Parts: sequence; structure tokens; C-alpha cells
Amino acid sequence: MAAPAYTTDLTTIVDFDGTPSSPTVAEPSTGWTAGRSPVVDTDFPIQSTNHCSLVMNATGKAGALCTNASSFSWSTGDYLFGWIVWLAPGAIAEQNAGGLAMLCGSSTSAYKVFYVGGKSFGAYPYGGWQNFAVDPELTEDEVFGSPTDYYIVGAGANVLSAVSKGSPLGFDVFRYGRGELRVAYGSLGDGYATFAGMAAANDNTNNRWGLFQAIAGGYKFKGLMVLGYGGLTNFTDQNKNIVIDNTEWVQSDFNAIEIRNGDSIINWTGISISSLGTISKGTFEVVDDAEVNFDSCTFADMDTFIFQPGSTVLSSIFRRCGQVTAGGATFTESKFENSPAAASLLASSTNLITKCAFISDGSNHAIEIDTPGEYTFSGHTFTGYATENGSTGNEVIYNNSGGEVILNASGNTGTISYRNGPDASTVVNATVNVTIIANVSLVGAEVRIYDLDTTPPEYGTELAGIESNGTANYIYAGTEGNTILIQIMKDDYIEYTQEYVMPGSNSDLNILLKLDENS
Repeated sequence: MAAPAYTTDLTTIVDFDGTPSSPTVAEPSTGWTAGRSPVVDTDFPIQSTNHCSLVMNATGKAGALCTNASSFSWSTGDYLFGWIVWLAPGAIAEQNAGGLAMLCGSSTSAYKVFYVGGKSFGAYPYGGWQNFAVDPELTEDEVFGSPTDYYIVGAGANVLSAVSKGSPLGFDVFRYGRGELRVAYGSLGDGYATFAGMAAANDNTNNRWGLFQAIAGGYKFKGLMVLGYGGLTNFTDQNKNIVIDNTEWVQSDFNAIEIRNGDSIINWTGISISSLGTISKGTFEVVDDAEVNFDSCTFADMDTFIFQPGSTVLSSIFRRCGQVTAGGATFTESKFENSPAAASLLASSTNLITKCAFISDGSNHAIEIDTPGEYTFSGHTFTGYATENGSTGNEVIYNNSGGEVILNASGNTGTISYRNGPDASTVVNATVNVTIIANVSLVGAEVRIYDLDTTPPEYGTELAGIESNGTANYIYAGTEGNTILIQIMKDDYIEYTQEYVMPGSNSDLNILLKLDENS
């Protein structure tokens, strides 16, 4: 296998270093004109050696455009990606007043304006180059003339305090495309594909794609990350922190991670990914059934996840994420916390989902089951869910299979409540352990259990033995909510009987035996 390859689909519109061969820049002829004539120079580029800059020694809205950038035919689904910088952070307006803007159109008199930043948004108030992504088909903040295309590109700033020295506004390479960062190949001998490898390709001074940047403490990502593009990839990495950029001028599916090619192998250990924004929070999908292994990973404030049977998720956390579709994957000792989705986890079967923790946000189901059948259901913990069966939307189980679902539950903590969808029915056979704790040792006592909900009632089953610490353990494999009768006979004590409704999880039952004064 070859060494890892990192590529992109982005096409350059202008880079001031050869595309176009002799770039020309100018202020807009209308609208954002409160500046001075922009120039192409070499003072502070982010990509290669040249960029555009603009003197800003007057207040108001001013901008610069590359007037002869490479034209192209715009396709819905593409985005503009441009680098913009403002070097006097305190001198511009807030974002909602157009502090920093991306300009795009078909001429200097026909262009759109998108407010992409301001003195307290993004990299500001500290300043620095920022790469912005914009879908120019969205409704703009301002428009001048009637733009018919988007290849005349540039930047602008709403200046509150004139800057007397230097050229504080600049823009560099602009590109367009879906924004794919494509990863292929990698092996033990040639080196695995890694996040560091992605960032090194992205941050190369001749590239500066703006898709996967190295930042302090980790990486910043936006666009579409494709692992396994045009060939399998062997991607192995651990203990990395990634933030998904706050992209405001995009569609909701803009930020995404896809696993392609069924022969790919993805091993992530201790990987943390969190979203900074709300417009496009970031989705994850195993498109082709590759081998995907997550161990001790954390995902926060992201959107939906879709797995397939070749995926294994161990000791990982999905915090405030959208619905996770199991797709036949194995989930063990993982946590689903405060999901805003109707159900934290969508599964056809619960057999491969064990020892997980589910914490409700107060209005969601832990697991939605969409296929009828009989399944094991073991080792889970449920917090914040409804304790009664019903249709509140906060039950543990949502049986949306249109048929019967039988859950053979064991070792769970918390009541397993359920909601039935159309034509669905649910049976929870709970295997739970009830520890009977008396005020005296039960060693030497006879303890019998009667299941009162069987027909005819199950006659007294004597427990096999008493624990050395004097407690009695009853292992129940029946339906949660059934009623049992506990009978205890011990020398010198009055016979004890009590009805007890079986819970859905292991529990303790404390009882009081009274001395028989006639014995």
C-alpha cells in the first residue's frame, strides 16, 4: 500500500501568485467604497508570497475585489472559501454591523456582501487571518446591482476608527468547491494516515486550504472530510482534539465526516471532536461498511452519526449530539448524554449494545427500536427517563417497529419504561437480583417466592441458599411490574409475608422479622 495521500476538490479563483497571471484589484464602484485603492503586495500573505491589501484611513464600509479573477460556472452545493484579515481588531464594527465581510459577484458594481466576522467574533478581538466559507446562494446581508455569478471576490470591513498607518485589510487565496479534504492509503510500512498528516497538507504555505488547520491544542475543521476517497485508507490516530468551525453562511450538511471504501480501517483512540457552532454542527457517516474502531472517544454538540456492522464503539461519549444510528455496530460501555434528538440511539437490535449509560435531556428516548424481535438488553444505566410506560416522549424504549419487541433484560440500573408506536407491543422480561436484607441474619431461614402473575400462580420456589452475610438473593427472570409474594420462615420468629412489585433493575428489599413470643 502507498503512503497516505491528502488532496482536495477546491479550485482556485485567485491566489495572486499565478491565478490569474496578472491579477488586478479595485474598490467596488458602489457601496463599500470608504477606503483607498487596493494593491497586490507581499507584506503579510497567508498563502504563498502575494496578497491584496487596502489602506483604511477613513471610517465607513470599504472593500476590495479582484476584478479579473478566474471565471467559472457556479454549481449549487459548492461554496466559496476565502482568506481575510483585519490587522486593527478594535477599529471595526461587530459582526451584525458588517465588521468583516466577504464580497462576491460578477463585477465591482454587481456583488453580494456577507457579514462573516467582527471585532468580537471568530479570531477577534485578537486578530489574524481567518478562512471563511460562504454559500453565495444564501440570502446576503447586502447586495449592489444584480450579480449573475460569484467569481469577482474580495473582502471588506466596516471601520469605526480610521487607521492612519499601514494597510490593515487584506485578502488572499479564494477557492470554490464542496470543500472536501480527501484521504487515501496509509499502512504500517508506509505510515498510517493521521490528523497531523491532514493538517500538514492543509497548512502547507502553497496550499492553505482552510479545511483542517493546526491550532493551539489541536485542530480546527470545516467542510467534508472523506476518509477512503478513491481507494482504501488505513487511518490510525489517538489523543487528538478537534473543533468544528463555527460556519454561519453554509447549509446544515456542510460540515461532515464520511468513511468510504469497505476495505478502509479507521482506528481512533481518545479522539475528541466538538462543534463550535449551530448552523452546521457536523455529521458522521460510515458510507461503506469499513472497519471502524472508536475507543474512549468523545463527541460533543455534533449532529447525527450513522454506523454499519463493521463498526465497534467502546467506552465513548456522545454528549448533546443528534441521533446515533447503530446500523448493526457494536456499542459497549458508552454514554449517550442529553441528546436533543427524539431518541439518542436508533437500533434494529439491542443484542450488540451492552453496558451503556443513557442520560435524558427530559424529552427523549434512550433507544428507538425499528425492527420486531426478541433481544438481549443488559448492563445499561438510565437516568432522567419516565418511570411509567406511556407516550410522553421520555420513555427509555420507543418501540417503533410496528410489531412485538421482547427485551430479555438483565443487570440494568433504572426502570425500563417503554412507549409503543403504531401496531407495536413491548414485553420486558427483566432478569434482576433482589437482595432481601432482614434485621437479623437469614442463615437457617426458609425463604420462598411466589409469582402471583403467572397462571396458575407459581407456587413457592425455595431459594437455593442464603448468603454468608445473612442476606437472601432472588434472581428474577420475568416481566417487570409483576408481583411476587415473599414468604420467610425462621425459628423463633413470626412467619413473614409481603407482596413486592418487581422493578426493572437490581434492588435491595429491607424487611423486619419479629420475635415469636410463644416460641
